[in-house]
Amino acid sequence: MESCSRNEFEQLVKNASVLSNSPDGPRVYLTPDQTIVKVFWPKKLFSSDRIVPYGLRFARCARRLSQLGFDSVVVEKIMRCRDPGMHLVIYALVPGPSIRELGEHEPSTDKILGRLAVYLAKLHQNGVYFKALHLGNIIVQRDGSFALIDFHSTKFYKMPVSVNRRLKNLKNMLHYAQDYALLERYGLDPFIREYLQGSGMTSAQKKAFLKAFEATFPDQP
Repeated sequence: MESCSRNEFEQLVKNASVLSNSPDGPRVYLTPDQTIVKVFWPKKLFSSDRIVPYGLRFARCARRLSQLGFDSVVVEKIMRCRDPGMHLVIYALVPGPSIRELGEHEPSTDKILGRLAVYLAKLHQNGVYFKALHLGNIIVQRDGSFALIDFHSTKFYKMPVSVNRRLKNLKNMLHYAQDYALLERYGLDPFIREYLQGSGMTSAQKKAFLKAFEATFPDQP
């Protein structure tokens, strides 16, 4: 991990666009050369961030996703700025729009959402619990494949993700109004059934999943 002074940080983000903000300040910068500078601001005194910085977790998650065959970002460097105590992760912008952005501009995203259901099932079957799951955090790359961003809180399990966690993960995504509207337009019924087909769950697990899903969204599937 490299050190970074306040002056070096200011030079790094000079003329950069702010893509995302947090209560502490800018969270994601895009520099003119298409480099992302992701900022992890210092947390409260008693935080696990003091032990394992979120910037380091981000890099570890990127490496683990790659090992499992899932595209994300290629981390170029991690930096620590003692003043004001933040960590930076530097990586090249992942080219392509998010699924959410495509949904706002494309007349139909049916093929993409059909593939997304299978993709999420594959993540879960490989023990990947992408806690920040929403359609703004999944990029559609130039070749049509998906790439994840904003994944520092992702958990990795040795076994497939449990039924309860799978359900919670998908429900969290559907709590975003834009994402719910997009998936409702596609049809929650076919989306969930395509997910289940690729889930690797047993018949009993699928029944339990559907029962719990129907309790949350009684009109579907």
